[in-house]
Amino acid sequence: MHRLTTFSLKHPVMTLSVLAVVTLGLGSALPSLRTEFGYRVLIGDEHSAIVRLDAFIKEFGGGLPAQIVWECGEGFPCSSVFDPRSLEMAHAVTQRLSSAGMVQDVYGVANAPLLVPDAGGFAVRRLVENGEPASDLDALAALALEDPLWLNTLVSETGNVGVIIVQPTTTTDDVHVALVKELEESLEEHEQAGFRFYLVGDAVENVIPGRKLAKSSARLVPIAIIIIATVLYALSQSLPLVAISVATMALSLLWTFGMLAWLDWPQDGILEVLAPLILVVGVCDAIHFLARYASLVDSRPEMPSADERVLLLSRAAREIAAPCVVTTLTTAVAFASFVTSELGTFIRFGTAAAFGVIACLFLTFSLLPAIAHYVPLHAGGKSHVSDAWRSSLLAVVRTVERRAWPILACSLTLLLVCAVGWAAYLRVDTDWLESWGEESEIVQSIRFVEAHLAQSTALEAKISLPDGTRLEDPDSLRHIQEFSKFITSLDGFTQVTSIVDYIERLNRVLHNDDVSYQRIADSSDANAQILELIGFDDPGILSGWINFDRSAARISARSAEQSYATSIGNLEAISRWTAAHFPTDWEVDLTGEYTITVDWIRDVQGTQLRSFPAAFAMVFLMVWIFLRSVRLAILAMVPTVLPVVVILGAMGWVGMSLDVGRAMIAAVIIGIGVDDSIHLLSHYKKCRIEGDGSRRAIEKAVLHTGRAVVTTSVALSLGFLTLMASAWQTISSFGFFVSLAIAGALVATLSVLPALIVVFAKE
Repeated sequence: MHRLTTFSLKHPVMTLSVLAVVTLGLGSALPSLRTEFGYRVLIGDEHSAIVRLDAFIKEFGGGLPAQIVWECGEGFPCSSVFDPRSLEMAHAVTQRLSSAGMVQDVYGVANAPLLVPDAGGFAVRRLVENGEPASDLDALAALALEDPLWLNTLVSETGNVGVIIVQPTTTTDDVHVALVKELEESLEEHEQAGFRFYLVGDAVENVIPGRKLAKSSARLVPIAIIIIATVLYALSQSLPLVAISVATMALSLLWTFGMLAWLDWPQDGILEVLAPLILVVGVCDAIHFLARYASLVDSRPEMPSADERVLLLSRAAREIAAPCVVTTLTTAVAFASFVTSELGTFIRFGTAAAFGVIACLFLTFSLLPAIAHYVPLHAGGKSHVSDAWRSSLLAVVRTVERRAWPILACSLTLLLVCAVGWAAYLRVDTDWLESWGEESEIVQSIRFVEAHLAQSTALEAKISLPDGTRLEDPDSLRHIQEFSKFITSLDGFTQVTSIVDYIERLNRVLHNDDVSYQRIADSSDANAQILELIGFDDPGILSGWINFDRSAARISARSAEQSYATSIGNLEAISRWTAAHFPTDWEVDLTGEYTITVDWIRDVQGTQLRSFPAAFAMVFLMVWIFLRSVRLAILAMVPTVLPVVVILGAMGWVGMSLDVGRAMIAAVIIGIGVDDSIHLLSHYKKCRIEGDGSRRAIEKAVLHTGRAVVTTSVALSLGFLTLMASAWQTISSFGFFVSLAIAGALVATLSVLPALIVVFAKE
C-alpha cells in the first residue's frame, strides 16, 4: 500500500482521474438501487421456504394476506360493525381495493358470504347487497355472530371489531409497497370521518417498519460523520484534512452501494446498517495514517514545506501500511464469513461490507495522500498533547507490569464464567415485535388484533391425497377434522379453519339450522353435493380451501407469536402426529408465516454457528502469516475473543437471545477487535528483532501505537453507538453490544495482552 501512496503522491492528477472514472462507473448504477423489506428479500427467492409459499399461494390464493381492522363503539362513528355507517365504509373500501391491480381477492364483513337457511334449503347472503345494507340486517348480524367461519376472523365476539382481508397477487416487495400505499389511500377519507384502523399482515409488517427503519438509518450517517470528523480533527488539528478524510470515506460508500446496484442486489433491513458501519470501520486506516503523519509533523520544529509533506506522507504510509492492510483484510474476511449463510441478506451484507472496508483501505492510501499533501500542517505546537499521551500510556504499562498475575486471573475467571453462559444458556430466537419496539404502530396494531380477534401468525398446511382417494369421503374429511383438532391442542394455536368447517356449516343450514347436523355428512355423495352447492353459488369459497381436482386441501391455523423452541416443538409434534394418524401415502406440506419464521431463525442460528468459527479461523491464519509466529497469533486473538465470550456469555446468563442483529456480533468483533492487537504486536515484534527485551518491547509498542489504538477504538465504539438511534430494536442492540465489545477489546489489548507478555515471554 505504501507504493500506492508513493505513486499517488508522484502522480496526483492521474490518480484522481482514475478514481473519478471508477466513481462514475460505479455511481452510474445508483439510480437503480432499490430498497426492499420482508421475508422474501431477507431469506432469498430461491430459499425452500419461499418456494413452498409461492406454490401454496398459486394453488390456493391464500397465505400472507393483509388485514384492515377497525373498531366501533363509543367515540367512533359506528356503534357496532353491523352499523350501516360501518358497513358503508367497509363496502366502499372493499370495492376500491377489488379494482386495484395488486389485489387478488378482498373480502370482509360487507361482502363475505354468509350461509343461511332458506325455503329452498340454503342461501348465500351478504350484509351489503346491491350496494346497500341488507334489509334484514339485524337477523343476518345475529347469524354472523354465531357462524364459526365469521367469529374472530371477520368480526369479534362482541361485534365491535370488524375485518377486511386483502390477498395480494404475489408476495414480492413491489406488490407489497403498492398494496400498502393503496390501503393507506383507501382509508384516508374514512379516517377523517372518525374511523380508526389497525393494519396487520405480512405486506404491512414489511413495508411500514421498513420505511421507518430507512428514515432512521438515514439520520445515522450524519451522526457517524460528526463523530469521525471530531476524532480526525483531534488528531490532525486541520479542518481541510478532516474534510478530505470524510470525503474519502463517503466515496467508499458510493463505491459500495454502486457495487450493490450493479449486482442488482436490494438494500434490505440488515443492509441499512451498512453505511454507518463502513464509515466507522473504514476510517480506522485513515486514523492510523493521520496519527502517524501528525506525529511526524509534530516532531519537526517548523511547518513542513510541500515537498517535505510528500516525504512525511510517504514515510507514514510505509510505517503503517503493513498492519493496516492486515487489519483491513482481517475485518474483510470476518465480514465475508457471512457468505456461508443460507440467507440472502447475510450473503449480501458480508459481500458488501467486505468490499466497503477494502475500498476504504484503497482510498486511504491513494485519494487521501494525493490531496493531503496540498494541505499545510503546523508543526511543533502539540508537544504537550504528545506528552500527556505518553504519560498516560506509560502509567498503563507500569500498572500492568505490577499487576500482571491478578489481571490474568480475573480475565480467566471472567472468561470461564461467561463461556458457561454462552454454551449453556444462549439461544437464537427472533421476536419481530421486540425488534420493532412497543412504540411501533405495527406492534400496537398486532396487539389490538390479538386482543380482540384471532392470533396474528398463520400456519398453512396443504394435504395432498393420493390417486383413488376422494376428498368427499367421510374418512378423508374426518382425518382432516382430527388433524385440525390436534393443531388447536398445541401451544399457542387458537383457531383452525378448513373445508370441513364449510361442509359442517352448510350441512347444519340445510337441516333448518339444527345444531346436531353441525358435522360431516354420512356419505361421500352427500358431502360431494354440499361441495357442489357451495361452489355453484360462490366458486371463490371452494378455491381457497381445495384445489380444482379436489386432490389437495388447505388447513389454516392461527397462532400467537412464539419462541423458536416452542415453534420447533409444535412442528415436530405435527410431523409425528401425521406420521402416526394419516395414511402412509398422504402428504402434508407446511408453510405460511409460522414456518417461514422457524426456517428464518434456524438459518440465523446456522449463520452464527458457521460465521464465528470461519471468521476466527481465517483471521487467526492471516495474523499468523503476518506476524510469522503462532505464539504471537494466539496472543493477538486473546483480547479479541475475550470480549466476544463475555458479551455473549452475559447475554446467556441474563436470558437474552441472539436475534438477527445480535447473531452478527461474534464475527464482526473478531474482525474488528483484532486490529488493535495486530498494530501493537507488529511494533512489539519489530522491537524484539532490534534487540529489546520483552518488557521493554511491549512498553515501546504501547507508547508507539497506543494513541492511534485508543483513538480508533473510541471512534469505533462511539460510531457503533449511533446505531442505537435506529428504529429497529435488533439493530439498536447490535450497535450497543458491538460498541461495548470494542471497548472491552481495547481494555484487553492494553492490559491482558501486555500481562501475558510480561508473565510468559522470555526476556
